[in-house]
Amino acid sequence: MNFSINHVFLRIEGSQADEFLQGQITVDTNKVVEEEFIPSCVCTNKGRVITTFWIKRNERGFEIALLDELRIDFQDHMGKYIPFFDAEIKMTENKNNMNSFSSSEWMKFLIELNIVEINKNISTKFTPHELNYHLNGIVDFSKGCFNGQEVIARMEYRGKLKFALKTSNNLPDVSSTSLITNKDGKKIGEILSKAGRSGFIYFKNQEDSDKPFYLAGEEVKIS
Repeated sequence: MNFSINHVFLRIEGSQADEFLQGQITVDTNKVVEEEFIPSCVCTNKGRVITTFWIKRNERGFEIALLDELRIDFQDHMGKYIPFFDAEIKMTENKNNMNSFSSSEWMKFLIELNIVEINKNISTKFTPHELNYHLNGIVDFSKGCFNGQEVIARMEYRGKLKFALKTSNNLPDVSSTSLITNKDGKKIGEILSKAGRSGFIYFKNQEDSDKPFYLAGEEVKIS
């Protein structure tokens, strides 16, 4: 699997690497295989997503690809828990090469998968449900406990969710603001991540996503 030019790679190794990760990440480590990377995330104890990443097994443990801008946040979070296990986190060689995606190409790839990749601007601000992670397998509710699981599970079973997540390849090409407004200029949502004209749009109230909305005064078309 090719990643973007902004990704770096880590290894998590040791006799208790499985046990350590099972208590932290949102996918079941028993379902992580060597053949392919799958998406996952780690959350705060309040159920907010710190970072997304891609994970697969290797001969010594696990390999992880994540955005370089969140590498320190990931390592700082994991560093609170890993001393209690026979496991360690190691940097590995940068595997990005001439086949790596540009930022815009990577964003279009993510939109096809309906996966919001957490960046520095939105880290710890959203729950997995607000990012649709409960719909695309990034959270496994059958795996048992993980950090933040109690809060996330309550949201899963408490009833209808009111927010909405949309994607677009036709966003206005502006970088000065991420605020989505209605026709009266009232904030009703925000751009979670964007590259060029492609990105993800979050609405606090689902009904607002079905009406005309605007970025920097220009109407946004959902593609």
